[in-house]
Amino acid sequence: MKFKNLIFIAVIFSLCWTSPVKSSTLYNKIETVALLNYARYCMLANINNTTPPKAPEFALKEQRPCFVTFFQGKRVFACFGSFSPRKSNLAEEIRENIRLALLNDPRARNVSYEMAKTAGIQITFPEHLRAVQNYNEINPAREGMFIESDNSGVAFVPGEAKTASWAFRQGLRRLGEKDPKAVRIYKFDATAISTRQ
Repeated sequence: MKFKNLIFIAVIFSLCWTSPVKSSTLYNKIETVALLNYARYCMLANINNTTPPKAPEFALKEQRPCFVTFFQGKRVFACFGSFSPRKSNLAEEIRENIRLALLNDPRARNVSYEMAKTAGIQITFPEHLRAVQNYNEINPAREGMFIESDNSGVAFVPGEAKTASWAFRQGLRRLGEKDPKAVRIYKFDATAISTRQ
């Protein structure tokens, strides 16, 4: 696997995202609310170019990879994440994912303060990747898909795609790859915390 040094954007499309990712048992209700609020205020601070909010204390004591997604209804307008942590703690990881979503996710170009203030938020915690020979081995309702080329990768969290074939085609398009044999395919499980819950 060559993905260790790459940064990945989660490609989430508005018409299919239902987010049936299993709820995280990593955090209690108070911690969940604290992380989701922290993510929202990080987004607002980025938009206004102000000082980031104070991080929840527990999020400074653990290191964990994640994907951070902002949505309105079923329409996602910003998402970014990775499978291995880039920062020393979860709070910095969340803040960095939001910064990179605003820089790299084309859907985030017109994000307004009001939009971010009322947005739904999901933080997804991916588990280990498992190589598969064919995308048909993945059940997209319960498992995520990661498609990797030699230069980059695209991830779909569980519940993001209606079918594995659709996710695979979209992944190839996003990677700019025409040859399906030139990519490697992985599946992964994930848990999530969300304002939907």
